[in-house]
Parts: sequence; C-alpha cells; structure tokens
Amino acid sequence: MYISVTIKRYRAIKEVGKIKMSVGVIAYYKLVQVCQAEYFRQLLKPVT
Repeated sequence: MYISVTIKRYRAIKEVGKIKMSVGVIAYYKLVQVCQAEYFRQLLKPVT
C-alpha cells in the first residue's frame, strides 16, 4: 500500500515538474525573442 502511494506521488511530482519545465522553456524562448528584437532595433537605428 505504502509503495503504491509513493509511486502515485512520484508520478504526480514528475508531471508537475514537466509542466514547470515546459513553462520555463517557453518563458526562456520568449525572453530570447524579446532580446533579439531589441538588439535588432538598436542595430537598425540611424547613427547620428
């Protein structure tokens, strides 16, 4: 009984970990896109 509860808990934690991971990856790529956009905006500004 105790082992099956532990396995269920482990699976639940694993699922939460997957969700957090994917959210983290999405957030990271979003940040990279924003940084790239800002970089190119700076790059394309006319030099005065």
